[in-house]
Amino acid sequence: MITYLSHWDWILYKSRKDLIGYFKNYEISAMSPSGEYSEKLEEIYKNFYPWEINRNKLLDIKAIISLRKIINNYDTNFHCFTLKTGIIFSIANLFVGKHKKAVLSITGLGYLFSDNVKAKFLKLLVKPFIKYLFNKSFSIIIFQNSSDKKIFLKFSGFANKTTIIYSSGIETSNFKIRNTNRNNNKKIKIILISRLLYDKGILDFLSLVNDFNNEKFKFYLAGERDEGNPQNINNEDMDKILNTNNLEYLGEINIEDKLSEFDISIVMSFHEGFSRILLESLYVGLYCLAYKIQGTEVMGNFENLELINLDNTQKFKQYIENYKGVLNNDHNTKLINDLYSSKVVASKFENLYKDLEKSV
Repeated sequence: MITYLSHWDWILYKSRKDLIGYFKNYEISAMSPSGEYSEKLEEIYKNFYPWEINRNKLLDIKAIISLRKIINNYDTNFHCFTLKTGIIFSIANLFVGKHKKAVLSITGLGYLFSDNVKAKFLKLLVKPFIKYLFNKSFSIIIFQNSSDKKIFLKFSGFANKTTIIYSSGIETSNFKIRNTNRNNNKKIKIILISRLLYDKGILDFLSLVNDFNNEKFKFYLAGERDEGNPQNINNEDMDKILNTNNLEYLGEINIEDKLSEFDISIVMSFHEGFSRILLESLYVGLYCLAYKIQGTEVMGNFENLELINLDNTQKFKQYIENYKGVLNNDHNTKLINDLYSSKVVASKFENLYKDLEKSV
């Protein structure tokens, strides 16, 4: 038995649900706070164990105490998702009767490794804990790109097994493919899909939209605010989104069903482990523009993708104005099915779980 652990139920639903059916030798349970996806987790996973944590707190002591009790009570190995969850698990694991060995997926270094002043202070604060605790708690750490791996290993001194698995996998059969003839005599539809966080480049996107006055183009923004994240946009900037001309805010959308209705997908994140929405957009057949960061430059072998240096919104504008459509997407669909599908990622995870059992 493997239990997926995360400090947010959204993570175990949005990015992991499609993996579950591909495991041949393991049953997968889920453990996260109760939330809007809890009922779906109960349907998808073998078991769902609620774990209460306040996501608005940088370190929730009550959550650590309750997790310690859960770890003691369940005979299971763990796969933790996100660095924050890994820190909480490693602290709780220190106080259990018998230490658990686990796998950790670092899907992006995130807030802790950002340029935020508070984050820099917090990183110094937790560094000795990570150096001491992670080698005790984790047999394997999975990264999504080599840059994150290099930075984190230098910071943490982690000495156990590490590996890189690009992407979290996508279930390609669920996606509608874009009709390449859809755009005749219609507005070109440009979308950014992301949680509404500052480090996802939301303000850069607003700047780009405001720089256009050509009625040929229509801009869309999809995604929800993340109240438990320090980078969550404030009310003032949310009002700007809602009142920006030529920008329609869609809230959360069904990406698998709706993404094919657009023409251009934009990713303006300042840091990503491996951009899932970029991978999905490339598979569906959108023309893609993205900041060149560690989580997008690893996708440079895809067609219909332009990588742009950070803060260069004018380059985005040039590519949009010169857009002539996506002519062929066969290369991208084959590449994703062969390397980044849910089936492929689940197989790689399963091999790591066998290694985890040996270490235990």
